[in-house]
Amino acid sequence: MSSKLRTLEGYRVLTLKYPLDSYVKEFIYKYRVLASHIYWCKRLSIDPDSEVVNTLTRSVKSYWRDNLLDEGDPLYLFKNIERTPIPYKVILNIPLVDAIHERKGAYIRDGKLVLRLDKTREYPIPKRALRLLEKRLKESPDERYVRVLERNNELVVQIVLHKKNVVDVPEDPLLVVADINSDYGIVVHFWDGKLIKTIKLRPPNLSNKRVYTKRLMMLRDRLYNMGCLTERQINIYPVLIRRALSYSYKGWIQQSVARVVRKIRRIAKRHNKRPLIVIDIPEHTSLRDTRLQKTLLSFARSLKNILSWYGIYWIEERLYSSFCPKCGNKLTVYKKTKRTRIMICSKCSFKADRDEIPLYWALKTYKHLLRHK
Repeated sequence: MSSKLRTLEGYRVLTLKYPLDSYVKEFIYKYRVLASHIYWCKRLSIDPDSEVVNTLTRSVKSYWRDNLLDEGDPLYLFKNIERTPIPYKVILNIPLVDAIHERKGAYIRDGKLVLRLDKTREYPIPKRALRLLEKRLKESPDERYVRVLERNNELVVQIVLHKKNVVDVPEDPLLVVADINSDYGIVVHFWDGKLIKTIKLRPPNLSNKRVYTKRLMMLRDRLYNMGCLTERQINIYPVLIRRALSYSYKGWIQQSVARVVRKIRRIAKRHNKRPLIVIDIPEHTSLRDTRLQKTLLSFARSLKNILSWYGIYWIEERLYSSFCPKCGNKLTVYKKTKRTRIMICSKCSFKADRDEIPLYWALKTYKHLLRHK
């Protein structure tokens, strides 16, 4: 592996939602129509209609339209447009994008978000979101900008923080191996001369929630038919059912990634070493049509993004769990329990838990960086 520098780009996004009044809705819709015209002209390599450009100039402030017309603008929206999939709609929900600055289209003042759309409007920012934003701003992002769009008849404002970190491959690192396709779900190993910690994360099983919800509904109906529940009491059950089924994989991914990154930074600080993260992501074909396809791939994307934000060097590497890391022979199951599956090599007698085999592959691949062989 070469020791050349590598640029990692990480993003943190704070999404805020507000009621959408008719004036703002009309302004955003007009912008979407004009911006979609510019998009398709860029896509088809033709010049935009002069009347559309004049209308855009008259009705949209310069700080919202420059990223549509000026290819040199840092926030130009149509970079590498030929590589993007062709949309199936003619009118696209293209966002208004601008830097967060008092002289631009959006800024924050006295705990409120100020947007200059057709008129200047102020929107309160929740205290929790404001504290989170202040915390992220202390981490010195390189760019701060806002995206404004309409979604499901709501005004959606995304405050985007972008950070670039130039890093090199660490020597004698804290080796962290994240196996995204383990039998358990996600397994993260921490190695510094020896295995010092293992974190196992299992995505939630929503099928169990559905079973429990079905039982709750049957119990509700039985009690109601027996006359044990009043109309007021039975109205409580739909609330309980909605809460039982409202679990989001997105929330689990965010919490789990935050936990892993927090643990990486703490252990690296404790051992006074820079971490090297090896992420084993399965091939898309092996996950296709499985219930965890979207969850595992989203976890991997989120993990790489947060690591890039903090400037932690990561590598995406295919690590095997069914082949021997010593001789490359196919492994067979030696012992299987509810929580473990011990694999053994018939050629060299190597034996290990299947979740630990990717760690041995990583140690073999990156042993030239480690002082403890």
